[in-house]
Formats: sequence, C-alpha cells, structure tokens
Amino acid sequence: MTVSGPENAAPILTIRNLKKSFGENTVLTGFNLTVNKGENVVVLGRSGTGKSVLIKCIVRLIDPDDGEINVLGKEILKLDPEPLDVMRARIGFLFQSSALYDSMTVEENLEFPLRRHLRKHIKYDVEKLVKDALESVRLDGTQKMSPAELSGGMRKRIGIARTLILNPEVMLYDEPTTGLDPITAREINHLMLEVQEKFKTTSIIISHDMNCVRMTANRVVVLIEGKCYAEGSYDDLKKSQDKHVKQFFD
Repeated sequence: MTVSGPENAAPILTIRNLKKSFGENTVLTGFNLTVNKGENVVVLGRSGTGKSVLIKCIVRLIDPDDGEINVLGKEILKLDPEPLDVMRARIGFLFQSSALYDSMTVEENLEFPLRRHLRKHIKYDVEKLVKDALESVRLDGTQKMSPAELSGGMRKRIGIARTLILNPEVMLYDEPTTGLDPITAREINHLMLEVQEKFKTTSIIISHDMNCVRMTANRVVVLIEGKCYAEGSYDDLKKSQDKHVKQFFD
C-alpha cells in the first residue's frame, strides 16, 4: 500500500539544528526537518535514539538545548506560558501508553482537554463533542467505561479521540502500534490515515514498526546519531544500498 502525498503542500512545521543531551548522553545532535501541510512523516529509528525526545521537544514537554522549532508560524521555544498553552491546543499528542486517567471514565478523559483549553465564555456542547470524537474512532457507546475495561487497541483509539476533540491541526503519534497484536495494529494504522483524510491533519509518527511505516508514511525520515540521516518514500528507502538504512528494511 502506498500513501498518496498531500496536495498544495506548504510547510507547517520546521525544525532547525535541534540539539538535546541528558548529562553525558547526547540524543539529538543537530536534527533538521520540514513537514508540509497534510503530510504524514514517519520518523524511523532504533530504540533509545531520540525519536520520542524529538516530538516532546515540539510541544515543549522537554526543552531542547539548542535549535529552532516553528509550528503553524510560531517559534515554539520563544512562547510564554499562556500562548504556549494555546498552541498546544492546536497540536494533538498520542502518548505511547495512551496516558488515559485511570480514575476517570472515557467520557471524563475526553472532557478533560475541553475544560482545560477552551475558554469558559465559549459555549459548546460537551456531550456532543465527546460523542462526535468517539464516533470518529468508532467507539461511540463507551462513554461510561473505565480505562481498565478497555483493550489495548481501544485505549489507543480513545487516546486518539481525546486529541481529536480539540480539532488539532498537527498530530504527533508516539509509537502508536507498540504492544498491539498485528490485526489491531493494522486497524490503528488505517485509523491514522482516516484522521489524515477527514481532519486534514499534518502528522509526525514515531515508529519502528515497519508495517506502520509502510502503511502510513508519505515520507520517512531515518534518525541516526541524532540527525536526519536519510529521508524519502518508503519504497525509495527500501531500495537503498546504504547499510545504515538497509538495517531497517532487511
């Protein structure tokens, strides 16, 4: 399956010379990336090479040591807390573990970002927004369930629904298929494509699951030694004779 590229592409996210170290452990050493409007970019790399650090820097869950990050025309690293919070509402983030609140029902989990980000003077129908978000991931009717009652795949879907409820323009997926059986993983891959098509999102997908990469990527970026080592379509990189790239496709 080949994912078609976005039409009328324009840069939505740019990263320049991004660097991050944790003590003596250097993770990002000058990473550069441009992501165009409507594009799914998969960042491929071995475990522990900085993939998750990269997307956490984008929303400043982690502050980088150096570099520039521009999202939707804003320099993220220069934003004060209030405008940063406004920007975060425009960026959906699916954590690897889905990060649902175990003490809350599904409905309450989805209501949480609404109450946190939407201004009190704006009128909105919470029940309808929750229902619409759950319908978008085909889990309407689970409102009163607790996260403990959900399968791994359902938790991923609820995590995606919680990000979609604010109608984000950018989606960041951290290992969306990790821990899932092949059938459920394939369903999540299809759901990410549906989100891209229906909501016109621009996405960065962190993964080392080659089925996920093949199914969802308009473009693949290979992260090696903290930098963008290679990039291209899945088919192009699969043909590469570079031993550092081939190791992912063999």
